Amino acid sequence: MSPPTNEIFQFSIISALMSGLASKSSSIPISTLLAHGSLGMGTFASMDGEMVILDSIAYQFHADGSIDLCPPTQLVPFALITPFQPSLQTSIALPNKASLSKSLDRLFPEAKNAFVIFKAEGVFRRVKIRAIHKQRFEGEKLDVLVREQAVRTLENVRGTVVGFRSPAWSVGVSVVGVHAHFVDEGRKVGGHVLEIEAEDGTEITFEGSVSGSFRLELPQSKEFGEKELDLDVLGIEKAEG
Repeated sequence: MSPPTNEIFQFSIISALMSGLASKSSSIPISTLLAHGSLGMGTFASMDGEMVILDSIAYQFHADGSIDLCPPTQLVPFALITPFQPSLQTSIALPNKASLSKSLDRLFPEAKNAFVIFKAEGVFRRVKIRAIHKQRFEGEKLDVLVREQAVRTLENVRGTVVGFRSPAWSVGVSVVGVHAHFVDEGRKVGGHVLEIEAEDGTEITFEGSVSGSFRLELPQSKEFGEKELDLDVLGIEKAEG
């Protein structure tokens, strides 16, 4: 049975990543994840890089700049995915990342307490992205890995931003606010969006929808069941903002 349109399926919670839970035993195969949708984002076992799912194809962007198409057995400790069908298609100005959040507020004024799914395509003057290095040991925390993240700045690049905006009540479960990943048109480079801007006067094609259904599945591992999770709100903002 196919999942409902725009239902968000999330595996695990952001507090688990912050606490270093990204082992194979606390993951699911990406084939299982892809059964829940066609548009998504996340990370991989041992937090090895950044994930973009576009048109049901999953890409892994490594910290060394390389990219892999994910095999069905690739393991995923945290991700969101949805069978995306936009309810709104328009164009937006994008002078900076903060303006993206403002555009979502304007376009979906009655969705303050709901999840919003979006995709933005066009030519961007500048996109600053990052990819996380793989954990050096099991349990290494996300806030430690972020200190040594690989950061790249792309200029005059055509590509796609995939994102979710999560409501304030989801703190510790999802990344509150705008969480976005980027992939270029050639599917050669991508990662977590730190900063983004389009040329003045250039409008970006935008598609979005409010999600009326959020489904959460938790890892069934012993380590997840026993771990004292960190609810580090400021740490999450710093790591995923």
